This record gives sequence, C-alpha cells and structure tokens, in this order.
Amino acid sequence: MTLEEGLELIENYKKGLEKFLDTLPEQAVQIGSEMIKILTISSKNEIANLEAIEKALKHPPKHK
Repeated sequence: MTLEEGLELIENYKKGLEKFLDTLPEQAVQIGSEMIKILTISSKNEIANLEAIEKALKHPPKHK
C-alpha cells in the first residue's frame, strides 16, 4: 500500500465515523442516551487517533 492509499483509507474511515456521529441522535430511542454518549466519545477519540496517524504519515521523522 502506498502512502497516498493509506491516507485515502484513513480519510474514508474518518468520513464514515463522522457520518455515524451525525446519525447517532436519531438512534436515541432505540439504544438510549447513555449509549449515545459512549459511542460519541469513542468515535471522537477514534477520529482524533486517525488524525494523529495521518499527521505522522504526512510528516515522517527527519532522522533515519
């Protein structure tokens, strides 16, 4: 896998998580507000992790 392919994969996953977060409020009746909070926090943490990975891939270390 190339760097560009990896970055594209990360971007697509982030978009999927963001769409999931957008639809969570609609699910409140079925899964409950506490689960909504847990899933929201988890998804936001996952997005932050993906952004950190993305940043690291775009700026590799200068030493070899």
